[in-house]
Amino acid sequence: MTLFRLSPTYESFVGLSPEEQSWLIASEYGICNGWRANFVIDATGQSFGANGDSSDISNHVDRLLLGKLRSLADVIVTSGKTARIERYKSSKHAPIAIFTRSGDLDSVPAIQGTQYFTPLVLTPVSCLPQVEANLSDVDVRFATLEVAQGDSSWPNKVGDALRHEGFQSPILESGLSTMRQFLASNVLDEVCLTITASANRGLSARHLSKLFLHELFGSFADFELKNLFVTDGTSFSRWVRNGVADLS
Repeated sequence: MTLFRLSPTYESFVGLSPEEQSWLIASEYGICNGWRANFVIDATGQSFGANGDSSDISNHVDRLLLGKLRSLADVIVTSGKTARIERYKSSKHAPIAIFTRSGDLDSVPAIQGTQYFTPLVLTPVSCLPQVEANLSDVDVRFATLEVAQGDSSWPNKVGDALRHEGFQSPILESGLSTMRQFLASNVLDEVCLTITASANRGLSARHLSKLFLHELFGSFADFELKNLFVTDGTSFSRWVRNGVADLS
C-alpha cells in the first residue's frame, strides 16, 4: 500500500506494510510531553459500530498505530464504561488507569486477568469504600479524586491525581462523551484522530475542517493540524492545542 503524508510536507511512501505505515506515522507524531488522546471515527462521525464498540470502524493500521502510541505514553487512561465495552486487556507498553464510581470491572480483562502492570483505579473519595469492596479480590492500586457528583472539573482532578502518581505523558482512550469533557476542561494537549471510510462513504476535506471537528468534539477551536497522513481511504491526523510546545 501507499502512504501519503500531506502535512507538514508532502511525500508518498510506496509499498509499506501496515506495520511499517504505523511505525512511520507514530515516529512523526513523536512523544507528547503532556496529555494525548487517541480517537477513531468513521466517515459519518460515529465512534462505534454495530457491535457497540470501535472494532467495526477501526482497521489494521489504526490498531497497530494505537500500540505505537501507547508505547510513547507512560499511562493509558480510560473510563470504566469504555473498559467494559472494549474489554480492555493489560498492555505491555504502559499501565492502565481506569476512572470509575462503581468499581464494576468484572468484565475487564486488564483488571481480572493477567497483568503486565498493576492497574490504577481512580475514584471519588465518596465512592472509595464501594469501589474497594467490588475490587477486593483483584490486585489493583487506588487513587482518590476530590470531586463531587456533577462537578464538571473532574477531568482536571484526574490529571492532578495522575501527576501526583508521577505520570507525565498520559494517553486518553475513551468514548465521545468523555473526550468532550476532557477537551472542555482544557486537559488535552494533543488529539490523534483516525477517520476511516466505508465502501459507500469516502473521506472528504470536510472531515478535517474545524467546523466538523468542533461539532464533533465541542471544544476544538484551539487546536491546529500538525500531521496528516492518508492511506487506503483512512486519514491519520495529529492536532496540537495552540500554545503547547510542539517538540516532535
